[in-house]
Amino acid sequence: MSKPAPIHASLQDAIDEGIPESTYRRRWAILATLCLGLMTAMIANMSLNLALPDLTVEFSLTQLELTWVVEAFALVFASLLFVAAAIADRYGRKRTMVVGLVVFVLASLYAPFFAETGAELIASRAFMGIGGALVMPTTLSIVNVVFPSKERPKAIAIWAAVAGVGMMIGSVLTGILLHFFDWHAAFLLGAVFGVIALAITWRIVPESVDEKATPVDWVGGAFITAALAGIVYTIMEVPSHGWDDVVTITAAAVGVTSLLAFIWWENRVEHPMLDLSLFKNRRFSLSVVSVTLTFFAMIGAFFGMTQIFQLVMDYGALKTSLAMIPPMLPMMVVGPMVPRLVAAVGTRWTVVPGLVAVAGGFFLMTTWPAVPSYWDFLIAMSIITLGMAMVMTPATNMLMASVPRNRSGMGSAMNDTTRELGASLGIALLGSMIATQYTQNISDVAEQVPGDAGAVIEDSLAGALAVTDQMASAGGDAAGAAEQIAFAAQAAFMEANQYAMMISAIIAIATAVLMLVALPRGEKSLSAEPGSGEGGSTDGAGEGADESTDAHDGIRQDSAAERGVRGSADQGPTPAGVSASGAADPDSDQNAPAPPAR
Repeated sequence: MSKPAPIHASLQDAIDEGIPESTYRRRWAILATLCLGLMTAMIANMSLNLALPDLTVEFSLTQLELTWVVEAFALVFASLLFVAAAIADRYGRKRTMVVGLVVFVLASLYAPFFAETGAELIASRAFMGIGGALVMPTTLSIVNVVFPSKERPKAIAIWAAVAGVGMMIGSVLTGILLHFFDWHAAFLLGAVFGVIALAITWRIVPESVDEKATPVDWVGGAFITAALAGIVYTIMEVPSHGWDDVVTITAAAVGVTSLLAFIWWENRVEHPMLDLSLFKNRRFSLSVVSVTLTFFAMIGAFFGMTQIFQLVMDYGALKTSLAMIPPMLPMMVVGPMVPRLVAAVGTRWTVVPGLVAVAGGFFLMTTWPAVPSYWDFLIAMSIITLGMAMVMTPATNMLMASVPRNRSGMGSAMNDTTRELGASLGIALLGSMIATQYTQNISDVAEQVPGDAGAVIEDSLAGALAVTDQMASAGGDAAGAAEQIAFAAQAAFMEANQYAMMISAIIAIATAVLMLVALPRGEKSLSAEPGSGEGGSTDGAGEGADESTDAHDGIRQDSAAERGVRGSADQGPTPAGVSASGAADPDSDQNAPAPPAR
């Protein structure tokens, strides 16, 4: 068995891959800046949840408006990821990220200082989604072009760890701020992060473009945007509105029709937004599956845990936020070390045990008592986040190594979209399971309560506790019954949550079996080494890094000299100020390169 390749890159390695010396020497500072930009986008995803009661009072929001305050960001964000990434590859990744941060900051400031109606609040959230979509895939694209191939797995591992905990950190910071300030702080938090990220990005992040100047597939972009908008909207709305709602059915039809049109178009266009032949590559397709299901499980679990903390364990918003911090540490600490584990035991025996650990954490949750302790939560969730670090890092690396480096945006958009779809599915499906099972579990108790109160108890745990609080304040026999009803409602919710966690555990185990069977044996490379094809299997089990390798001019990470020759022959010289990898050299006389000649 050959020894794993060293993971420390030299300056010569960077130069051989077309990375300017100045970029190489500050690559870790660039990564820190990109992670700050990533955090800015991730924070917005969950930062408002704890501020919703205050927003409802301030803007006199209806339930529908309240729902869209949350969902407007996620819907716009998920829908635009592919288009944003393609624009960044073609017209400049740093430029796109800067524009995204500006849009995000302005939208974040508009809501607390200028918005007067629910419609304005929703619009500001939608514009925050536009800014976030321009930022998030761009950060991973830049990581992919500023790091030499030997160090790229570690850099992407750090990016993946930040992406994994970003939403939770946003929720934690918001909870802390709301303990001392009002709802304005929830928006200002993102604005502050955005301003800092914007200033540092402008100063140290190098510009980079697709050196082949691949044109943006605007038609494909329109199809995939409509498809994702329709699909994500349907996932969000079906649990509450069902399939009887005309708008939901229309959205589903638009989503499916647009997706089919996208597939048809991408198979015919010369420069597709997403090269569908990538799915023939097992490393790519299995990465998509594992990232989707991992985020499905994680977000679904946190969705239930927030309610358990506040409604079962009687934690306040601040305590709930602080309680989420410790189980995030395994992901942050272990994630950057996973590439070493892959180098030692291989991708297969990193991902499969990670999925087994995720399943084990969910199985532990099914054994919780009616009122769990914090230690119950900490042990189970720490195991889950540890397993997730072992899955997400190799999956993200394999996905990015499967795409041409000049089309890094295509890989990052696919990675980010799978995360968003997984998270949306986790909240929708697991949340729906919990709600349905809770209603079934509490129905016998609710039937004994007269009037509308019984229906409120049956509808949700929060409603049941509100009813029992009123009963307790009435005193007498009602107070004694209230305690019994409250305990029954909490027990019904915990049983429903355990049912959902069992489903999550089964999904994780099924995914582990799939990875055990399908992942190439003996593969210990997470990224494509220069001149080594796709960084594929070491023993041939990867089937030549799969059938799509030869179909992609650019998957092979050639030397700088080879890329320069090819660029001259195909489309003219590389623009001044831009390296062969597409990264701008800040020491060049022309720091803002013109597009390459067609």
